[in-house]
Amino acid sequence: MSSTEITPIQFKDNDGKTADGRLNTIRYDSAERVRRALLRLALLWVLAGVSLFIPLAHFVLVPGFLIAGPVVAVMVYRSEWARERAEGKCPVCGEEATIKLEARDEIPKWIYCPACNAALQITEPD
Repeated sequence: MSSTEITPIQFKDNDGKTADGRLNTIRYDSAERVRRALLRLALLWVLAGVSLFIPLAHFVLVPGFLIAGPVVAVMVYRSEWARERAEGKCPVCGEEATIKLEARDEIPKWIYCPACNAALQITEPD
């Protein structure tokens, strides 16, 4: 079963003003990682089967999907966590901001405030 881990972060602007926030990270246990990997493998192999009926393109698509299936499954299985979102107040405009993050985003990271479009850096607390 996956669990959500909330860690404290800070939003910093270019002038040095800071505001506290929260970083949501999803942690996957072993069973969840296996389930996610098998789902990706099955999806890519189904795409390989469907692409059999595409003239000429099947010469590239079928081997590509068959090879990509195990490669993607291993990559997903090795992924123990995924960043979900960063939440907190913008130090520039004071609005509450929720920023969706990519799964493998690392901290520190530069983002833009969705309300005022100010450049902010997500950092560890001081």
